[in-house]
Amino acid sequence: MVQKAAQGHVSPETVATGIADSHAAAVEFPSMSMAEDAPVGRIAQRMVDGQFDKPFLVSEIERFTGVKAAIPEKPGTMLIVIPQHGYWAAELTLPDQVFRAAGYEVEYATPRGQRPFAFGVSLDTTFRDQAWNAPQVSPGEAALGARYNDPATTEGQRLNAPRNLHEWLPPTPRPQHGEASREAYRRALSDGLGDATRYAGMVIVGGAGAYMDLGGNTSVRPLIQVFAALGRPVAAICYGVQVLIQAVDPATKVPLVWGRLATGHSEQDDYTDGTTDVPVEGGYGPNYGSAPITLEQMIKQYTGPRGGFISRNGSPYMAVADGPFITARTTPDGYPAALLALAQLHGADQLPATYVIDGDGRGHQPSGTEVRRAGG
Repeated sequence: MVQKAAQGHVSPETVATGIADSHAAAVEFPSMSMAEDAPVGRIAQRMVDGQFDKPFLVSEIERFTGVKAAIPEKPGTMLIVIPQHGYWAAELTLPDQVFRAAGYEVEYATPRGQRPFAFGVSLDTTFRDQAWNAPQVSPGEAALGARYNDPATTEGQRLNAPRNLHEWLPPTPRPQHGEASREAYRRALSDGLGDATRYAGMVIVGGAGAYMDLGGNTSVRPLIQVFAALGRPVAAICYGVQVLIQAVDPATKVPLVWGRLATGHSEQDDYTDGTTDVPVEGGYGPNYGSAPITLEQMIKQYTGPRGGFISRNGSPYMAVADGPFITARTTPDGYPAALLALAQLHGADQLPATYVIDGDGRGHQPSGTEVRRAGG
């Protein structure tokens, strides 16, 4: 405990030393499975090779969750919302491949209906993340991402004409629009949300572009709310989580995740000074800078004193389900998040309401010691 300076009792130097000691003691140096040996590399390569089929998928759902999923031949359509200005390739490709192997049709939406692009570093097996100084992208992830990023491939062609989120679901009117805008907004939003009910669930893809395109996007918030109200899974990956947690009840302004558990980048693994620099010719250049607030602290504030944040640094996978909300920590974790969504949809209520995957295998119901809360 850092002592508070009181005149005549504790010197300023003692206070400074105590704070320095507490910061140094709190630093974590976990090890993590990186590109060479991470389980996601094997899964991505299986997808590249066309060996990720429905029987294997069903076995993976059971391996991670214990749920014996019964997925019909044509289960429906999933929606994936993608930032236009830079997504991390695996955060799109892995869940997309999972849902397609399950038999789902998949449709995409971007903020203005423009084709999204993948961050170049998410396709680069030589890229070394500045936080870990280790390779982040396996050959399988890079090859799969390159297919989606190429407008001429089968996968890439599907991204050429995504839905226009802005036209589909009108943004919240601003004060300048006046009372006259209310009824037109209500009608358009009602029509858009009615159309959204044909989807079985939704995924919000991350990458730093999610901060730029979706963080303050008011079109996506009622979309999240309608899925949650219908009890359909809403999965958010990496910085897609900061999009999810900002969805609120419009009357009370209480976040929809209030009282829920969620994961995302931890303090030790978030974008801080210099960690969003990306390789450019001749060296490194700035990307979007540091996170304006770390995702861990944002999650703690939005989930409140009865919710909280869970993350085990160094685990090869990290995803948390709490009710309809499924959150994935970082780049490979769209894979277990998609498995959780299918376990919810096709597991006949076998999956507990709250469930944590923090490794390459069977997860568990969370314990109180895992949860970090604001002020706790």
